[in-house]
Parts: sequence; C-alpha cells; structure tokens
Amino acid sequence: MSSYFIISNSDGDTTVDKISKEELLRRLNESYYGNVEYKNQVEESDTNYWGEGVLIIKGEIVVPEPIETVKEYDID
Repeated sequence: MSSYFIISNSDGDTTVDKISKEELLRRLNESYYGNVEYKNQVEESDTNYWGEGVLIIKGEIVVPEPIETVKEYDID
C-alpha cells in the first residue's frame, strides 16, 4: 500500500503528513487544505517561498544503511 507525503507551508511553518490514499482523497474532496496551489515540481527548496503551496509525494520513507568494507588486515 502506497503512502502519500503532504508537505505544506502556512504562515512560515512547514508540516509533513504521511497519510493513506483514502485519507488523501477524503481531504482533497472536502477542501481540507483550502484554496491552495498544488505544486507539480520543486522550484524553490525553501518552503517559506511557497506561499500556501502544497506538495504531494507518493512513496515510502527510506533509510540509508551503511556498508562495511575491509580497510586493513592483521595477522598473528
């Protein structure tokens, strides 16, 4: 099941919500976010310049995992 990340800015405060498709559709259909601009790309990485813009991203959170490699050997 896919998750949707809603990134929004309002009055200088950025929020990120992880919600289901069903919840996203419910919010969109009830105008939960109000009269906002839905972003189709990230032109400005600083959300303070988005105005009341909302960015919706479909995906999952990933966490990088370290890969350990041998850097040196030792013997008795």
